[in-house]
Amino acid sequence: MNKKYFITFGAGNTNYYEASDRLIKQANNLCIFNKTISYTDEFLKNDNIFWSQHQEFIENNKKGYGYWIWKSYIIKKTCEQLNDGDVLLYADCGCEIDIRKKDKIINYMELVKTEYIIGSKTALEKKYNKMDLILLLNILENKYLDTSQHQAGALLFLICKETRILINLWYDLCCDYHNIDDSPSRSQNLDCFIDHRHDQSVFSLLTKKYQLYSTNYSIEDCIEYIRNKSGNSQINISNVTNPR
Repeated sequence: MNKKYFITFGAGNTNYYEASDRLIKQANNLCIFNKTISYTDEFLKNDNIFWSQHQEFIENNKKGYGYWIWKSYIIKKTCEQLNDGDVLLYADCGCEIDIRKKDKIINYMELVKTEYIIGSKTALEKKYNKMDLILLLNILENKYLDTSQHQAGALLFLICKETRILINLWYDLCCDYHNIDDSPSRSQNLDCFIDHRHDQSVFSLLTKKYQLYSTNYSIEDCIEYIRNKSGNSQINISNVTNPR
């Protein structure tokens, strides 16, 4: 039987640790995951390869605990524990899981088997990518840039050869810090450029380049994008148990 994993991440201060713990409890209340993991900065620091490579960058860039370089890495590391056909759900610790949406989450875990990645969308791509990254990935056509950017705050993956390749590329590109930080583009940005969305910009362009992202469904139908950086639920169902 295919496995189902849920992961999140908390680091930097007590609020994020408590939010991560809350989200893990909400995931466990669903009783549908084979394993749930709350990654922390201690996990990263105990990973000698990762920490020796990125410690200085993370410590010098508090924003996103190193511009979210850890996100593609923990997803990559989790994928290494999974077999093709398994399903992985990642959510930022500020998200919430409403147990009343359990059936919809289960349904999406079936749908992702043909969709590969289910996430959500935000503002236009061309407004939130520095030109250097656009040129690097050769994503210059309007059919990519005039569409909504794919968010990386909550993602449902089918684990397979194609998504493994994309996730590995995501992390590899994030290891070139210029692709994710706020350093100015060396090439002139588009006139409509607002700001760079860091690891999300990399992820979004990759999903479009390799056409691995659902255009039919949104993970926001399952996961609440509340940005709740606390241990207390804001949807007032934290004490609800799994219905029989």
